[in-house]
Amino acid sequence: MVKISDMDEFLHANAVSNGDIIEILGKGHYVSAEESVFERSYLEIPVKLPDGKAKTWTPNKTTLTMLAGAFGDDADLWTGKKVRLSISRQNVRGKMVDVIYGEPVIIEEKQTIQGRI
Repeated sequence: MVKISDMDEFLHANAVSNGDIIEILGKGHYVSAEESVFERSYLEIPVKLPDGKAKTWTPNKTTLTMLAGAFGDDADLWTGKKVRLSISRQNVRGKMVDVIYGEPVIIEEKQTIQGRI
């Protein structure tokens, strides 16, 4: 079966579900406003979907702020970090579209307590 969502290299809401967790695969690529067809700068991040497929994600500013707060300001150091996705239907430039938001997944390291002999 060929899924239409598989044909696009970029991550769109039709390729994921609410609650899906993706993994950041590598360093992001900054696209300047001059280079952008949207006339604004953005960050492209390579990610792995729950099914193992790789896509390029362009997180919105709200998501980037949350990720930077949890993972640090240097997006080059986010490789291997996980993000839980949610999809929200919103009015964007006069059209109702599905927007992807990401929330950092923080995994607390377990500390082991060793007994004394």
